[in-house]
Amino acid sequence: MTVIRSLNTADKAMQVLQVKIDALANNLANADATGFRQVLTRVSSSGANSPDAGAAPTPGANAGAMPAASRMEMSAALDTRPGPIRETGRDTDFALMGRGFFVVDSESGERYTRNGSFSLDESRQLITPDGLPVMGEGGPLIIEGEQFSLEPDGTIVSGGHVVGRLKIVDFDDPYRLEHQGASLLRAPEDMAAQAVPQPEVTVAQSHLENSNVNPIDTLVAMISAQRAFEVQAKIMTTEDDMLSKAVNNLPRATG
Repeated sequence: MTVIRSLNTADKAMQVLQVKIDALANNLANADATGFRQVLTRVSSSGANSPDAGAAPTPGANAGAMPAASRMEMSAALDTRPGPIRETGRDTDFALMGRGFFVVDSESGERYTRNGSFSLDESRQLITPDGLPVMGEGGPLIIEGEQFSLEPDGTIVSGGHVVGRLKIVDFDDPYRLEHQGASLLRAPEDMAAQAVPQPEVTVAQSHLENSNVNPIDTLVAMISAQRAFEVQAKIMTTEDDMLSKAVNNLPRATG
């Protein structure tokens, strides 16, 4: 029946749009989070390619585009475009200029971040805001001495001696990384082994990278998606009423 098909289409559209709205809401909530990478979503037909973060997709793309329910898919990708860099004056604030991610050690294994708002704990170990060790190429970094400097290649020097070099890695498909909280990223199992050193990166000391979320664009995209959701909800209500009337008008069997 056409009505049943319309109900299925509207239901699928609402599910897909809700995922998009949730992603946009999370992006907006983390617009001020240091180093945060927004997630871009795209409503497409089956067989469409995943979003290409390198092609600078628009956050609001396809907010209301609804392919047939049988072919509708939602794809998501981490937007790897850089955020604005700001100067902070803190020696333990680091910003990556270019591709790559800092590596931190967690209970679940290596995690990755663009948030270089680090500090030193009581043992002079370089740690994240959550207390996780920041990894160097030879392991955790212990910075002794009151002053230290950071070379553009990520080498840390204290008291004229090299402490170590920040472990910075990159991936062939960084858009597949998944958020774990606001600032940490994890690699799916099938790409965890793809992490390779990023030798060409430049690290700026006393600087941090802002999120790459544009609050205005994100809000506009979310409003567009919400309106599309409301349209589908009205369609579903209308079709449901039509189905109910059709059922009520069926001839009743007489005994």
